Amino acid sequence: MLNSRSIVGIIASIWAVSLPAFADDEPRGEPVTLGYIENVAVGNLALEMKGKLDTGADTSSVHAFNVKVYKRGERDNWVRFRLVGKDGRAIRYDQNVIRFANIKTKRGGVIRRPVIHLPLCVGGRWGRAEINLADRGEFEYEILIGREFLANRVLIDSSRTFTAEQECERPNED
Repeated sequence: MLNSRSIVGIIASIWAVSLPAFADDEPRGEPVTLGYIENVAVGNLALEMKGKLDTGADTSSVHAFNVKVYKRGERDNWVRFRLVGKDGRAIRYDQNVIRFANIKTKRGGVIRRPVIHLPLCVGGRWGRAEINLADRGEFEYEILIGREFLANRVLIDSSRTFTAEQECERPNED
């Protein structure tokens, strides 16, 4: 039997996992020029993180806490994790794993990371991104935004930081 606390937790997880209704994931209009460091809104709750825009990375990577991969059904891999924003606000997610990435380490080893889809916004430009869940605790930036998201949305002026003029407001959740 579910109690009210369990039901609220289930509803919060479903809400946090829901992707905003984008007409499509293709960028619209001209790309915006931003600095190599910008504030990034993550997920449909627009959790704000300080991010590095990195044209040297294929996909994006976010600092995730308490990452637990589990099976839902016989074949599907899911992952439960928490993201913490600049203001200390934490959001728990349950997401379908779209694939696993093997990431080379500086010491020559390989780390296997779950990859998910999450909506991102930087400089007022929303889109869905492929993001691997990482321990970025030793890095200065909580999120790294790769080319897969940046392409046709953002041009980067590597001599500047925090240049975004347009805010990332929470998307409509129709």
